[in-house]
Amino acid sequence: MTTDLTEAATAVLRANDRGGYTVPTASGPTRAQGNWESCLAALGLARFDEDRAWTEIETLLAGQRPDGMVPHVLLHGDVPNGAAGPDGPGITRPPLAATAVRDLFERFGVQRSRPRLRGLTPKLLAWHRWFAAARDPDGTGLAAIIDPGESGMVGSPAWDDAVAPFRVADIGVNAILQRANRDLRFLLDMLDDSAGTAEVDRVIARTRAALERCWDRAEGLYHSRDTRAGKILRKPGIGGLLPLYADPTLAEHRPAMLASLERWLDEVEIAVPSFAPGRPEFDPRKPWRGPVSPVVNWMLHDGLRRGGRQDLAARIRRDSMAVVARSGFREYFDPITGEGLGGAGASSTAAVVLLFAGIED
Repeated sequence: MTTDLTEAATAVLRANDRGGYTVPTASGPTRAQGNWESCLAALGLARFDEDRAWTEIETLLAGQRPDGMVPHVLLHGDVPNGAAGPDGPGITRPPLAATAVRDLFERFGVQRSRPRLRGLTPKLLAWHRWFAAARDPDGTGLAAIIDPGESGMVGSPAWDDAVAPFRVADIGVNAILQRANRDLRFLLDMLDDSAGTAEVDRVIARTRAALERCWDRAEGLYHSRDTRAGKILRKPGIGGLLPLYADPTLAEHRPAMLASLERWLDEVEIAVPSFAPGRPEFDPRKPWRGPVSPVVNWMLHDGLRRGGRQDLAARIRRDSMAVVARSGFREYFDPITGEGLGGAGASSTAAVVLLFAGIED
């Protein structure tokens, strides 16, 4: 099954390739380059085309705004490169680019990667500085998104109780940002940028402390905060598990979080539901209210495997590969029936299959 599935995943990425960028789905707009979908695509492309993987990230960062922000989508073709998509000009996505670049650097080695790293790392640092300046101007350690779309999880019940105008320190975004900061620090160190390394070290320390203030021992999850209303958003979405992706040591230090994950898995057939099963908001067919996201599965698998919980990591990997083999390269999957949902020919799902195929449980 693995060989057939990886060949099919490679075919999806090749079919979605538009030269310098990859479209998120086979049926979506042909000129659109999604932000975090593109970073995932680069990780998948790296498994069979080194130069094309680097180009994917370079094209994405070529659309960076003067202030450092990278839009949630770039439009190519007969519109200016870097034009904003329909959600508005100020929307970004959780930053996966530094994590993708580190993977490419480690995969292809210093000699081949350093020239491209020198071109990309200043842009990555500028994007991370933008998060600090535009989304955390008070230096709290948590970036506050201004639209649910910035989370990458539009439709999540986590936003049901947020007040307008929207400003939420989303736990998932901050966990992904914290992991990206750690990876950016590694890249800066590889370039002997001591000033940049020290700057990112300070951000990492500040965010580490801020994330711990979001821990809820009773529920075994981390929670987002509505910074406008000054209240905790106590909705058990999958973002509450993502600090494990930023810090795998939580697998040992936060056993209540793994207990929460195991309870969720006991109630579904396919890991991992995007919202707590059994809650009234849970809906296995509506994105981020229940369906499985292969992208987030990859993040949780990464944290669990590095944190020593190979048993849970193996369950996630096994379920992810099996549901794609059964239902195709869809964006989401029903955690009860395994039915594919969302767009077909999803580049991010194909990339996750290629990533999982290279891992032994």
